[in-house]
Amino acid sequence: MERISAQQTAETVRFWHRIKTKEKALFFEHLSNLVEGGVTVVHALHSFLEKTGNPRFAAELSELVLLVESGDPFSTAMKKLPKTFGRAEVSIVESGEQSWTLQRSFSSIAADLRSREEIRTKLKAALTYPVVIMIFLAVAVLVVMTYVVPKLVPLFETSGTELPGVTAALMATSDFFRNNFALILSLSLFAGFGLRAWISTYSGRYAFDRYALRAPLVGPLYRNYLIVRVSSMLGLLIGAGIPIIKTLRLTGESTGNLVFEEKIAEVAGKVEMGKKLADSLSEVDPEYRVFTRDFVQIVSAGERTSTVNKVTLRLAEQYAREVDASIGTLVRFVEPAAIIFAGGFVLWFALAIFSAVMRVTEMVA
Repeated sequence: MERISAQQTAETVRFWHRIKTKEKALFFEHLSNLVEGGVTVVHALHSFLEKTGNPRFAAELSELVLLVESGDPFSTAMKKLPKTFGRAEVSIVESGEQSWTLQRSFSSIAADLRSREEIRTKLKAALTYPVVIMIFLAVAVLVVMTYVVPKLVPLFETSGTELPGVTAALMATSDFFRNNFALILSLSLFAGFGLRAWISTYSGRYAFDRYALRAPLVGPLYRNYLIVRVSSMLGLLIGAGIPIIKTLRLTGESTGNLVFEEKIAEVAGKVEMGKKLADSLSEVDPEYRVFTRDFVQIVSAGERTSTVNKVTLRLAEQYAREVDASIGTLVRFVEPAAIIFAGGFVLWFALAIFSAVMRVTEMVA
């Protein structure tokens, strides 16, 4: 079998190459299928490496193969590639190695990654159309204000007629855009970069994450998505036999939201002191602003029957359906809002032009 070195693949890596969740899901699914069929992990790695078309992923996998062939356990080799494999994935694989259920670990990770990617794909597909509409509307408004309206201004000014208020407002807005375009663009870029720099700080990121959870329309959708992540990770990690404290800390990190991560860290601290998981969830979030009431109730029921991993996985499926429904609601709101905005602008433009034409016609008559 031809060996592909990390140096050979790294030469073709470009900064725009990214390892997508879908590719990682295919990777773990490939390993699961081949290991289940009796193929060794090293041969399974080489098999996937030969067919992957992502140079960055190929470079990382080449390094992984080199580490495994040098004698490192698979989980240890994954730890040395933190930009590619998360701590939760490493822990699940490590648990699978210790319990001789590596194939099941690969399969569990693949299923979780596919579920996560499916939700993201649905969200992107649902928001693509409204976002495109808003972009075209913004471009249309900019063209009308900076090009079309200025062409009409001389026609009305030469008539010597006092223009209607709606027409004067349109022309004043057009003059503002034309005369201050550079300033508007500079301020927009400055605000964008400033916001990004602020979010890169801990306090800024925390404030942004907290606002995202409370934002109208988007907040409930985002919260439900995070509940899906928390439920899925709890079920996956507990099912893999990972200790509850480590499971909670890894689950918090996997959310990507500092508010959730902080609350789950507090829960882990209380559980470490001997309190039950459900009771800890209620104590750190008594008003249920982060964790939903039914999430806490189901976790409590799972604790009583020692089936937390099973009930949280079922809860993740339930909330995934709610996320789908919320996406549909969001799209149904955004599309009419875009149409109303477009219609309002067209009505303003038409009214301004026709009012001016009628005023000039009256003066001529």
